[in-house]
Amino acid sequence: MAKKMERSLEALITIVDYSLAHQLKKLYKRDELPFYILSHGYGSATLDIYDLLGFGSPKKLIALSIQSTSLTQQILARLRERIDLYRAGTGIAFTIPLDSSSSILWQICQQADQDNTYAGREDQTMEEKKPYALIVTIVDRGHSDLVMTAAKAAGATGGTLLHGLGLGSREAEKFLGITIQPEKDVILILVPQAKKPQIMEKITHDAGLNTSGRGICFSLPVNAALGLVNQD
Repeated sequence: MAKKMERSLEALITIVDYSLAHQLKKLYKRDELPFYILSHGYGSATLDIYDLLGFGSPKKLIALSIQSTSLTQQILARLRERIDLYRAGTGIAFTIPLDSSSSILWQICQQADQDNTYAGREDQTMEEKKPYALIVTIVDRGHSDLVMTAAKAAGATGGTLLHGLGLGSREAEKFLGITIQPEKDVILILVPQAKKPQIMEKITHDAGLNTSGRGICFSLPVNAALGLVNQD
């Protein structure tokens, strides 16, 4: 594993309304990002909210990319220019710092920086640097409402749902005292750092291992974020 990096790496997660999927894919393809994956997800807002906004739908496109901090700044700047994330219903983008990576990923990202003439420029810093955290909750399929109801009761404004499969060893099942079900709901909630403890406590109480959701939750630090106004 590569721990000491000439340029630190970040994960950039962008979540946009599915009507903007082509626009986001085009932007990522043009920038020739060293590594990214795309997935589908669903917003937590009700259909009535989308009707009120006059824009958007529950279906979302989620992009996860990994690159150097300087290249992240460039991508955020272009997102801000070409996708108005401050328009209600469009989406959000945020970054998570990486403290290590595989050596091959590090080499790919370093090469991408060398090939990119804009990487490293100071005037590319366009993101909001504010104290946020990403709360990740994993529950049995069909129990995402438990999580969002608890989170909103504690001050969260929204979240994004993904579907996944649960895998685990027998030792993990024995320790948790449950059978790890194959189908899982994964809920991503971006929150102010100050609200994180109360939201996580409420989720654990209402959707934790001792509930029908049989959930676990953890948080990740966020370096910067765009588009959070539309969560209000």
